[in-house]
Amino acid sequence: MRHPYASDPYERCLAQLENGGHLVLIEDAVYSWLRDDTRLTVLAQSARVSVLSADVRARGIEVCDSVLIDYQDLVMLTEQHTPSMTW
Repeated sequence: MRHPYASDPYERCLAQLENGGHLVLIEDAVYSWLRDDTRLTVLAQSARVSVLSADVRARGIEVCDSVLIDYQDLVMLTEQHTPSMTW
């Protein structure tokens, strides 16, 4: 997911994850990790949400290490979860 505050796409994306899958927050969507959203917390506890570390560093924010991934991990997740969708 690229955009954190576009509520309709954000809500649709999270609704799709109820059926399984993995959410990767990239670009400005890394800011959504800072929101107090219980759904992201639940996804993180089940290892179904990740945050791209390069985008976190570029924006100067802090995110817990347990959800950070690098580009190699992103490629691996993309291969594991087909098809993939960008919101």
